[in-house]
Amino acid sequence: MTKLLFLFLTLALTSAWSQRITDRRTAEIRGGGGDGKCTIEVEVDDVAEVEISGRNATIRTLNGAPATFRRFQCNQEMPLRPNDFRFKGIDGRGRQDLIRSADNGGRAVIRIEDSKGGSEGYTFDIFWRGGSAGGFNSGAGRYDNGGNNNGGGWNNGRNNGRNQGGWNNGWGDGSGWNNNGDFNFSGGRRGSGSYRDRNGNTRRLDQARVVVQGNGSLTVEFQTDNGRMTFNGTVERRQGRRIYSRVSSSGMSGEMEMEMGSENTVNRITIRDIDLNWAN
Repeated sequence: MTKLLFLFLTLALTSAWSQRITDRRTAEIRGGGGDGKCTIEVEVDDVAEVEISGRNATIRTLNGAPATFRRFQCNQEMPLRPNDFRFKGIDGRGRQDLIRSADNGGRAVIRIEDSKGGSEGYTFDIFWRGGSAGGFNSGAGRYDNGGNNNGGGWNNGRNNGRNQGGWNNGWGDGSGWNNNGDFNFSGGRRGSGSYRDRNGNTRRLDQARVVVQGNGSLTVEFQTDNGRMTFNGTVERRQGRRIYSRVSSSGMSGEMEMEMGSENTVNRITIRDIDLNWAN
């Protein structure tokens, strides 16, 4: 019985280890108008899957030596729901397949199978139409041009009465939020996300509260299965509808990425350094 249990645990651990994330990469955004395009180059020995979401990508080794990134370059960040998403394999001796498209939201996943001995470099492109289609358009209570209406402010459509929580004109130049108003948001549900604590344990995240003051200072508070957790920091930059901040909380720190929704909401919060992922 003991030998069987030991064998079962060994097989389970081997399986989990063989499907580990072995590299992460943030896209090098080189700019350029028109439709979106990213070029990704990786090194694979046997089988791996590349997952792409926005400007971030991970590579998961399913079998063989740890797969790694060589290059991840884009002319713009991939939106949440890209229009006419396409994949094209460019180079590599084995097989490349798109096994999950990003058309309906979420991550695009490309599976690479290299059946010959040793590692091999693989290059592929992803495309989408309409530029930063994940941004907000004018006239419908959203941002235009991928989230850059009038230099970052709310449009003059349905949200005229909501400027106190919107972006200001020329946001990012030190002048703070629109009309010097604070941004306030509360939302989420039980089990909205998770994070890795200082002991390496995965903990549950529930409701989140986000406050950004007129000077750009940021407070994000989560209800967790271990009490309340608060991150403090300062907004550093914005790209489309995502804002980025350096934050810290009780010995944990990292870059926080927040994806803003329409009508003063927050859709998603991530801190890669502690595997924090929260979705509204």
